[in-house]
Amino acid sequence: MRRRLTDDAIEHLHSLMAGWQLIADLAFADLLLFLPVDGSESFRIVGQLRPYTARTLYPVDLVGQVVEPTWHPYVERAWREGRRQRSLEPILIDAEPVRVETVPVRHQGEIVAVLSVESPETPARPTGRLEASYLGAAEALLEMVAGGAFPFVEAHDPTASPRVGDGLVVLDASGRVEFASPNATSAFRRMGTNALPLGQPLPHRAAILVAEAMAGGRPVESEIEAAGAVTDIRVVPLLRDAGRRGALVLVREATELRRRDRVISRREATIREVHHRVKNNLQTVASLLRLQARRLGDHPQAVAALEGSVRRITSIALVHETLTEEFEGAVDMADVARRVVRMLEGSLGREDAHIELHTASVRVDAAVATPLAVVLNELIQNAIEHGLGDGQGTVTVELHGGDDQPVVLQVHDNGSGAIPAQPTPAQPTPAEPSRVLGPPEGERSRVEEWAQPAVHSPGGSPAVSPGGSPGGGLNPGGGLGLRLVRALVEEELNGRFTLSHPAGRGSIATAVIPPVERTG
Repeated sequence: MRRRLTDDAIEHLHSLMAGWQLIADLAFADLLLFLPVDGSESFRIVGQLRPYTARTLYPVDLVGQVVEPTWHPYVERAWREGRRQRSLEPILIDAEPVRVETVPVRHQGEIVAVLSVESPETPARPTGRLEASYLGAAEALLEMVAGGAFPFVEAHDPTASPRVGDGLVVLDASGRVEFASPNATSAFRRMGTNALPLGQPLPHRAAILVAEAMAGGRPVESEIEAAGAVTDIRVVPLLRDAGRRGALVLVREATELRRRDRVISRREATIREVHHRVKNNLQTVASLLRLQARRLGDHPQAVAALEGSVRRITSIALVHETLTEEFEGAVDMADVARRVVRMLEGSLGREDAHIELHTASVRVDAAVATPLAVVLNELIQNAIEHGLGDGQGTVTVELHGGDDQPVVLQVHDNGSGAIPAQPTPAQPTPAEPSRVLGPPEGERSRVEEWAQPAVHSPGGSPAVSPGGSPGGGLNPGGGLGLRLVRALVEEELNGRFTLSHPAGRGSIATAVIPPVERTG
């Protein structure tokens, strides 16, 4: 019974369900889409839509239910005969009289599904002009569905387009007004058109859109701004076999919405300008420190300290540079990491040290990006200067997570980490564990590491033992770089930082940053 659907037919059904809200609202009806079940006479409900302009008959979800032909004979008849079917008398569904019409859905001349239009039976009464115009427009669209002319080929975003309730104008084949809803009349009045007389075309700019849609046989959507008002307009041509039969013009007054958009755009531009100026100021500070370092050529320790500060400031400036290019208030740390790596490769001057970065998109809050960039700078610099020492090697940076997941930063070098041996009053025995990256005095250490021949810390100076001698484990305080990394990761970012030195594997520094808790 069922013909296998092609990819084009499936896409046609998806397009129908993307645009069928217009039909439901005009028909004051629930819509159900049926496909035949393989190997039986039954049909399965594959799509369901409720109207905005009337109460729904089906508050529960019916998608996936299988319907026997005897329960809904009009679906089977529309599929078999290939023409629209309408119940002569109301059908009782859950003890409520319902008007049912089934429409074969055609694509390239083949019936691919059946659309059921179901609305509650209304008491006998005169039909108002608005209701009659809505139902007449729905009739034209259903005829297009049965003939394969609806939905249109062009992609359509229904969430961004005006709806029937926002305002509707019905035009005849010559583009003249047959009906205008009160909301549509109000929207045009705000643009300087006091009335939309029957039998007259729309104002000039809207008439151009109508002519374009009717000539091309496809919807046209645009925004018109006049007399200080902004109106969204979507023109949907109504087609028949012999040609055009008219058009529907959906309008929505959007002045306040556009005003808010412009305010937001100005604020975003201001924020980007602030980040741009902060970046420039930081670069100026870095340049002044470089000049000072050149004047201290006979003081290598002072030069090294100034160069370290320059790299830290540059890392922060790179975050602000990235923020000038972002529009969502978040930062892709993968992009920042690439810039930090390029900066370090150029500033450290180590051709024998190679930095490998493995990361995908890692989006974090701007408040996280700045300290994390400084941590990344410190750990890579430490791995090159102390992990690799004077030898060649590779520093591998792994960065992943972000959004609602913890950010994990790991920096691993494959060097020996050798530090010149110095005399020490007390060396730990090989079996004695040595604390690594311990917290401030009085707190329990986060990481324990067995003593190794050499251990290094960010910031420059060799690690010293708790007794104050170099060559043992790391002391709880460590150098400036170590204290900076610990403070940023554990205190400012509420994260966890560990540094280990496995035998024969260089050093591994890991920072885990929890996601930012958002309120509201």
